[in-house]
Amino acid sequence: MIGEKTPEVEAYWAEARRKFGIEAEEYHCSTFGDPRFADYGDHVTQLAIDETKRATAHLAMDFEINHVTRRKEGDYWVILWEDMTPACVLKIVKVQERPFREVDAAFAAREGEGDGSLEYWSRIHEDYFKLQLSVWGREWRDDLTVVLESFDLVK
Repeated sequence: MIGEKTPEVEAYWAEARRKFGIEAEEYHCSTFGDPRFADYGDHVTQLAIDETKRATAHLAMDFEINHVTRRKEGDYWVILWEDMTPACVLKIVKVQERPFREVDAAFAAREGEGDGSLEYWSRIHEDYFKLQLSVWGREWRDDLTVVLESFDLVK
C-alpha cells in the first residue's frame, strides 16, 4: 500500500463527498498493493471499479512497518492507480484478522482475483507476501496474521 494525499487526491475526495453525500471528512488513500512486489495493481484496481473485487488482504505487520493507519468498518478509502492518481472510493464494510492458513474460500471468492478459488488466492498472496517479507528481513510462515478487508464501491 503506497500513496499520499496530494492536492489532486484531496480535490477528488472533496468532489466524491459532494457527489455521494459523504459526511465523513477523514479518509485513507493508497494503491491496493506495492508496485515493487506486483505489476498488476491497475488490473486489481479495475476489478474493484467493476465490482468483481469486493475485498483485499494485507499482512498485519504491513500496517506497522509502513506506518499505515488501519482501516475500520465505515471508513472510506480512495484507491489510487499505480501513477498515484485517484481511481475510486471504497467504503470498508468488514475487517477481520486471522492466520493466513485460515482464510476461507468465501473470502477468496470475494477478492475476485484470478479464478476466484482459494487455491489461486493462496498462491498469489503467498508469493506477494514473501516478496514483502524478504524486503523486511522476515521469513514466510502460513500462520502470519492477515487483515481481511471487505468493501463496497461508492457509486
